Amino acid sequence: MHIHFARIKGNSRGICQQVCITFFISVFMVTMKHPLTSQIPGLYSPTTLTEVNSPQSPLGDSLIAIVGARVIDGLGGVPIEDAVVIIDGNRIVNVGTRDEIKIPANAIIHNAVGKTLMPGLIDSHLHSVNNDEFLNVILKKGTTSLRDPGHPFRFYQVLDFGKYAMPRAFLTGSHLDGYPGVYKDHAMLVKNHGHARQQVYDYVSKGSSGIKIYFRLPLEYYTTIVKAAEACHIPVFAHLELVDADDAIRAGINGIEHVTSFGTAIADPTAAMEFKNNVRAHSSARSDGRYQLWSKIDLQSERVNEVLQVSAEHQLVLSPTLTTFERQSDDPRAKEHEAKAFKNMLEFVGMAHKAGVKIVTGSHTSGWYADYGWAYQREMELLVESGLTPMEVIQSSTILNARYFRSESRIGSIEVGKLADLLILDANPLDDISNMRKISRVMLNGVWVED
Repeated sequence: MHIHFARIKGNSRGICQQVCITFFISVFMVTMKHPLTSQIPGLYSPTTLTEVNSPQSPLGDSLIAIVGARVIDGLGGVPIEDAVVIIDGNRIVNVGTRDEIKIPANAIIHNAVGKTLMPGLIDSHLHSVNNDEFLNVILKKGTTSLRDPGHPFRFYQVLDFGKYAMPRAFLTGSHLDGYPGVYKDHAMLVKNHGHARQQVYDYVSKGSSGIKIYFRLPLEYYTTIVKAAEACHIPVFAHLELVDADDAIRAGINGIEHVTSFGTAIADPTAAMEFKNNVRAHSSARSDGRYQLWSKIDLQSERVNEVLQVSAEHQLVLSPTLTTFERQSDDPRAKEHEAKAFKNMLEFVGMAHKAGVKIVTGSHTSGWYADYGWAYQREMELLVESGLTPMEVIQSSTILNARYFRSESRIGSIEVGKLADLLILDANPLDDISNMRKISRVMLNGVWVED
């Protein structure tokens, strides 16, 4: 069995080249010169995986026609009823109504009458915790691509790719953090500006598709990291606790992970400072502290509007990961301030969406109210509760995440030329977003995922 690794690379003038390499399972690295080497000192390989996906890519010798489904293309347009989608190898080659599309005589027909066909789901924030069996579970539930933020490259090199099929994974490498660090096995502690800059270049040479900043890194390093990442054409996103969101946004970050990252920026300044002091003293203080902070936030304050305006003006992407913070008032396990805090978080996400902040879907792997493997679908349901329409949530889960990954030319929608990452549902999610749980079949890279 072979594994397919894809490396998307570009120079500082924006010229991109795709290099596709097929390895045996035991091989994870190939040495090659990075195209930015001449412009950025010290930027070499070994280069390795920007994307990992287990199924071997078809070579164009299989032709599949999915016939009769309602197609939601991921772009937000009117669904195509009684559609035909033709897949040749691992690419979509034709999309239209049954009346418009001539089905090739040698195509394998998949009858999807009465079902809904949509792009595979893209998870902006999933921690694999080295569990290849779990990655197979979420693939079968519709997640065909994911970002594993802050996970060191070496952990993916020990997964048994040959045992389980898994989604296409976009890697970032260890998060960049400040002293004394939090999760040191997953962190690179930044020493100075030169070190921060070089870490970005090193990560890119190893295949990083984005840089994650963790919450103990001081604000002074953000701009250095952002500039280095911009030169390499990859995004920067942050989990915040000690740096205010608007300051991080002005420093140039592209995305914020977790709705809670906005807490200190919009809370009462005295409460925010108390929270920061507690977290500086003990990182674990954030666990309950964020609920205490959010339970007292006034969402009607002018400060909230100011922060949301800055976020929208800078075209910020927010991955709220509401599922991991969910606490319901009728749950005896939840404390009163936790339930109140979550209600505010939910409302804030809706306000952010209305203000023009780009909301994307990230599961954060698990949550109190998500059964094993279903955290992503729970996140979609919560986004609808926050005020997004089902169609908007589907866009957040497909094309908007693809753009966040800077991979929209290949994934995120049902269009000619895109990779055949597809999800067939037994019911229409536009009628009820919970229908996202009614999985019929999943296709990754032109291959049906088997139970």
